[in-house]
Amino acid sequence: MPRPGWQYHPQPPRKKKTGLLIVLLALGTVMVLGLAFGGYWFFVREDDSDARPRVDASQDLAKAPIGCAVFDKSEVARYIPGRTDFKAGSGNTTSDSLEQGQCVWNNTDTFIKDKVRAAHVIVTSYVYRATRTKSGVDAATEHLKRRVRNGVAVNVTDADEALLVEQGKRGHSVAVTARYRNVVYHVDYTNQTDGAPVKDGVTALATAAIGKVALKR
Repeated sequence: MPRPGWQYHPQPPRKKKTGLLIVLLALGTVMVLGLAFGGYWFFVREDDSDARPRVDASQDLAKAPIGCAVFDKSEVARYIPGRTDFKAGSGNTTSDSLEQGQCVWNNTDTFIKDKVRAAHVIVTSYVYRATRTKSGVDAATEHLKRRVRNGVAVNVTDADEALLVEQGKRGHSVAVTARYRNVVYHVDYTNQTDGAPVKDGVTALATAAIGKVALKR
């Protein structure tokens, strides 16, 4: 029999650790799965990188003149009657895979006063860079296949390939697209002077452009 004044205090029930164990087991499972997936991804990636052929960019040129840097005024003026002016074109862009520039040479503002026929030279330049899937040379080669339709082969010294396209029926406008490695120059020449040697002129301009990038043998 308890003594007077003594009170009985029951012990609190012990807290069960079931919830903590469940949390720890769940965390352990997540860590194991994460390590397993990480290891699998690493080895698969290594296998893919070994199996995938590497892009050979050894033939790509690191740089080339583009836009209005392709020609100086004296090189173009002989093909345009009267006074010649030039300005950068609208096709100037730069990205990781392509550097593109354009320059327009013409006598648009002066041919009437000079009493000559209108003429212009438009040079668009492309320098292709290697990507993970193709070299700059491959991209430049595709450029000619994709963009130059109905072209005929023309002799441009040192060019890997060159195509000529006549525009119009009167023979006043001719374009030549020439490639050297990963560099492409598209030269568009129009001269409305009767009897002007437009084909010879555009071929000479394309040859001069390629000559600025072709490695001397």
